[in-house]
Amino acid sequence: MDIKLHEKSGYYVIYLKGSLDMYTSVELKNQTDSIAIKKDEKIVLLLNDVSYIDSSGIGVLIKIVNSVQAQNAQVYLTGIKPMIEKIFKVAGLMNFFAFITEEEYKSKYPI
Repeated sequence: MDIKLHEKSGYYVIYLKGSLDMYTSVELKNQTDSIAIKKDEKIVLLLNDVSYIDSSGIGVLIKIVNSVQAQNAQVYLTGIKPMIEKIFKVAGLMNFFAFITEEEYKSKYPI
């Protein structure tokens, strides 16, 4: 998995490429844990190039959301492929995660 972190004023954009699975999810969690996020800041996870996600990947995304929300900040997901969106729907997680469109991402969180 390729992970690129972009820090901006008031938000962070994390670009993910590859598989988010039991082998790579720890790397993503370590990367997000290293962010000194402040109240009302945002983290945007770009999933355009995520080709596969398993339960470990979903679990780490849940942990990231819970951790960030505990700091009164927000996580957004964008660029989710239909195949991966189906996994979120089957797992009943569409209402747990905050999704934004790619247009909204590009206008509000440019890198």
